[in-house]
Amino acid sequence: MKKFKLLLLLIGLIYLGCSKEEMTNIGQQGNYAANFDFPAGVVNAPAKVVLTNRSKNADKYRWEYTGGKTLNKSGIINVSVSEKMVPDTILYELPGEYTVKLTTWQGDKSQEISKKITLVKMQPRIIAPANIAVFEDVQFDARAFNYPGQAVTYSWDFGAAGTFNVKNPVVKFTTDGEHTVKLTVNDGQETLTTEIKIQVKGELAKTIYFTDVITKKIYAYKLTVLSPSVPVALPGVTTGPSPLGLSIAGNKLYYSEAGLGLRFSSGAAADGDGYLKSFNLDGTGEKLITRNTGTGTYNLDPWLHTVDKDGNLWWGTRNNGVHVINAASTEAPYPAFRIRGNTTTGFSSSSHFYSGIREVGDEIWVSFTGNGGRGLHKFKKTGEFIGEITALKDIGIRQFVIDAKNNHIYLAINRAAAYEPGIYRCDMSGGNITPIYNTPSVMGFAATTSFSDQGYVPTAAFPTGESIYVTGMELDQDDDGKGYLYFGYRNRADSFGTNAPQSVGSGASSGILRYKLDGTQAVNFLIKGYAPYGIAIDHVKR
Repeated sequence: MKKFKLLLLLIGLIYLGCSKEEMTNIGQQGNYAANFDFPAGVVNAPAKVVLTNRSKNADKYRWEYTGGKTLNKSGIINVSVSEKMVPDTILYELPGEYTVKLTTWQGDKSQEISKKITLVKMQPRIIAPANIAVFEDVQFDARAFNYPGQAVTYSWDFGAAGTFNVKNPVVKFTTDGEHTVKLTVNDGQETLTTEIKIQVKGELAKTIYFTDVITKKIYAYKLTVLSPSVPVALPGVTTGPSPLGLSIAGNKLYYSEAGLGLRFSSGAAADGDGYLKSFNLDGTGEKLITRNTGTGTYNLDPWLHTVDKDGNLWWGTRNNGVHVINAASTEAPYPAFRIRGNTTTGFSSSSHFYSGIREVGDEIWVSFTGNGGRGLHKFKKTGEFIGEITALKDIGIRQFVIDAKNNHIYLAINRAAAYEPGIYRCDMSGGNITPIYNTPSVMGFAATTSFSDQGYVPTAAFPTGESIYVTGMELDQDDDGKGYLYFGYRNRADSFGTNAPQSVGSGASSGILRYKLDGTQAVNFLIKGYAPYGIAIDHVKR
C-alpha cells in the first residue's frame, strides 16, 4: 500500500513539472501528413459538400476550392479559400469536375494534396402526394436542375387525368388503381424525361351485397357518392336456386340457401337441401356452417337469418321454427329448433310461416305470414314467447327492418285484407301504418308486369301468404337518422314460377329499389339488371 501511494505521488510531481506548451503537444504522434476525404457516392449538383480533414500533426491549413462558394451561418459567400482546420460547407452550383487543394504546415515543413470531385446534374424527380384518392384534388411537384439565368419548362402527362405545363399541377383522378405519371423537363441545356407509378385509392364507401337468382351469384356494389359504381360478382361464389338471405357481421358475409321446396312441395323438392355458409367480404374463405338433409325435410331448410351481437346465427324455416348455431361453426350437425310460434294465439304450422328475423335489443323478433295468422312476434333468446305487436297480428309480413333512430318499423307486406302488397312503415307499436310503395301493377301479384309470382296461389279475395315476395330489406342511415331503405325487387318478367327453380329473364325490369327516408324523392332503382333475394350492407367504409 505504501509503494502504491509513492507511485501516485511521483506521477503527480511529473505532471506539475510539465509546461503548458508540452501539454498541447501530447498526443501528436505518428508521421506528419496532409489528407482529406470527400463525401462517398454520387454527388448531384447543386450540392453542399462537407470535407473531412484527415491530416496528421499539422499546425496550419489552407483550403482552396475553385468553383465553389462558402456556405455558413451568414449565408452564401463568394469565397473559395479557407484557413480553418475544417472548412465551412462548400456549395457547388453547377455540374462538372472540381479540384480541392489542401496545404498544411508543420513548422517550416509543408505538404499539399489535391483531389477531384465530380458533380452530376440532378435528374428530374416527381414529388407525388402521400395519399391520392379518386375525385380529390391533389398537387404534384417536381425537382429539376436549374441553370442560372435559364428558365425550366415542365410538361406533365397524367393520362386520362390530363396534361399540364406548370411546375406543380393540381390533378383530379376519376378512376382508382395504378396510374403512370410522366414528366418532361427542359432545363435550357437538354430535355429529360422521368415517370413514376402511383396508386389511386377508390372512394371510401359502404358496400351493399345482394344475391341474384338470374346468374346464381353474389354481388358487391359500392355506395359511392363521388364516383360511379358497378356491381362486382364475388369471384368463385355461386348460389343455389333460392339464396333468400344475406347478412354481415364483422368481416364476414353470411348466406342462407332455402333450396327447391319453398312452398308446399312433393317429390325431390320436398327433400332437405338448404344450407348456411360464410365468406370473407371479398368472397374468399367459403365455409359451410351447417346443412339440412333428409327425405321430406324441406320444411327445415333455412330461409331468412340474422347474426346476433354474441356471434350466434339465427334462421327461420318454412314452418318448422327458428334455429340457432354459433356462426363460427364448420360443417356442424343441423340443430333442432330453438323457437316455435306462439300456440296461445291460434298458431298453426300449416298456416303460419316464419319469415323475417332480427335481433332487437336482447330479443329475437320474428315476422310471420300465412293464411291463418301473421304478424310480428317477440321471443327471448332461450326460446320463450314474450308477446306480439297486436296492431300487426292480421298482416302477413315477409320481411321487416327496425329504424331505431326514427322509431319506425319498415314492413314488406305480402298478405293483408286491408292493405295491398307492398312496402309500408309503422311506429314501434304497429300503429300509423303508412304506404311507402304499393302500386298494384308493380308490387302486387295479379298483373304480368307485377312482382314475381313465386309462392303465389290466388284465392277468392287475395293471394296466399306463401308468396316469397321481398326477402332482402336493409337501412343505411347517418347519425341523424337520414338515409335510405333498400329492398330487392324481382319483377315477374325476370323471376317467374310458383316454386324453385324459377324461370328467369334478363333482369331489365328488376333490381334494388331505394326509398329516401325523409320522403323527398320517389322510390327509384339503385341498380337494375338483377333479380335479388338477399340484401346486406357492410356499414364500414372501405
